[in-house]
Amino acid sequence: MKLKNYTATLEEKMSEFDMWVTPSLGEIRDTPQFKINLDQLKSGFDLLASITEKFVDCEHCSASSLALNTLSHITEKDVIEAQNVLDSICNVLLLATGKTDNNLKCQYPLLLRNNLKITHYPQKKPSGAWIVKPLPRTLLLTDVTKLIVQLSEKADFQEAFIKSYFQLIVSDEIYAKQLWSLGSAYISQKAIGNADSLISSIVIFQSRGSITATQGHIPEAILRNYLSDWGLASGSDYNTQDVEIGELLEGIVADSQIKRRKYDFVIPYQSRKSGNKIFIQGQFYAGDSGSVSHKVVDQTDSTREVTLAKFPEAVFIEFLDGAGYYASLNGDLRRMLAKQTTKDFIQLRTAPLKLRRELQDIQFLTTLEVEHAIIRTSGNKKEEVKNILNAEGYSTEEIEIAVENAVKHGLIFNNENNTLNFNNDRIEIIRKYCILDIIANHGEPVPNDKGTGFLCVAGYGLFWGLPQDKVIEISLYEIPKLDELWNTKIAPFNDIQWLLENGFILSK
Repeated sequence: MKLKNYTATLEEKMSEFDMWVTPSLGEIRDTPQFKINLDQLKSGFDLLASITEKFVDCEHCSASSLALNTLSHITEKDVIEAQNVLDSICNVLLLATGKTDNNLKCQYPLLLRNNLKITHYPQKKPSGAWIVKPLPRTLLLTDVTKLIVQLSEKADFQEAFIKSYFQLIVSDEIYAKQLWSLGSAYISQKAIGNADSLISSIVIFQSRGSITATQGHIPEAILRNYLSDWGLASGSDYNTQDVEIGELLEGIVADSQIKRRKYDFVIPYQSRKSGNKIFIQGQFYAGDSGSVSHKVVDQTDSTREVTLAKFPEAVFIEFLDGAGYYASLNGDLRRMLAKQTTKDFIQLRTAPLKLRRELQDIQFLTTLEVEHAIIRTSGNKKEEVKNILNAEGYSTEEIEIAVENAVKHGLIFNNENNTLNFNNDRIEIIRKYCILDIIANHGEPVPNDKGTGFLCVAGYGLFWGLPQDKVIEISLYEIPKLDELWNTKIAPFNDIQWLLENGFILSK
């Protein structure tokens, strides 16, 4: 339903950010990738234990001993299993020595060329014929392990490659002792069921960079889920991947650097050829990423300038969240929100209300707003729905487009008697957003001296809300059909609990 407008001051925006901030996206150890990395590392330790007699002594952890025993271990295995074994073992060796594949990929070809005088190596083609290939300038770990396995019929080359690669990693006795010490600890802790505790912290440090990079896309995925809940079509109403500015600038001159910059969201994306568009760039910083954040702030003006040349009515929304913006990057947050071209900002918890309000401001009608209009009619008549939406500022053309698209995607049914009905699968979403909107539209500032029992929403200053007992009462008064949609007595309380658990509202 139509949400009341509100223009916040910069200080109100800064205070709102603090109130609704999502500090982090969860612990690294809770991510699926962490579990994968942990299992791979445990597999590597178990494989090394089998070829070192459970890390019986330091001599078994020397490069030459490891290489020969590994070759013996993979002799009877198929190609895929043999390479998996080698990959797992090498990952543990890198972990124990602190060396990195990024460095080894450059150093290993030089070692082969300079120390072993190997400039070419044999490779077996799918046809079974052997050819001679020149040694490349870089060899990743996976390239090396694949090459070693493929050389099973060329024993001299296979032994030379694995011995030299292991020697590059476990290059002296100190590194062998590091492996032996870590492996011995793993065996002893595994015996008492504590292996995961021993290596979990190691995996966190080893995986932090890659997992954090992956987590950076989580807020975008969450926002796309919201858009789907509102009935927007992926790939049409909103983009499913970042959009380079250059893709949008037909007929506009801009330098190549600016053209390569991206927007995380453009709404509506391709479903509307005319009218306003909302351009969103998102940054989630759970910690201090100063150099990246400063660069984003500095590039914003030039990015928006060229966008406005093509879309003069463009609306710029910032999607900013995370403890980093609360703490060390708070100055960057202030500068971003203070820009004249920044219409507003959203966070993970405030987007369900504030972004919908911005979509309403550009008269982009979503399925959810149509559904809210349907349940406010007396008999679901299409004409009555249109009258409600016309009164909220939507053009007749926009209403027809929105209804047509909702029908096409099976979210709304256009019946023969000229009535509209929503899909029963969407009843809960409709109800929950009704409650959210009722608090926004009927709320008022909650004084600091008031007691508990208030439900508050974002976007209207600090502590804007209603007493909890009033929320259901007003909802039923404004939308009598909710009494039918709440099919049990506890349904409205379950909806409120869902809004609380998802952070869309908070209690005071």
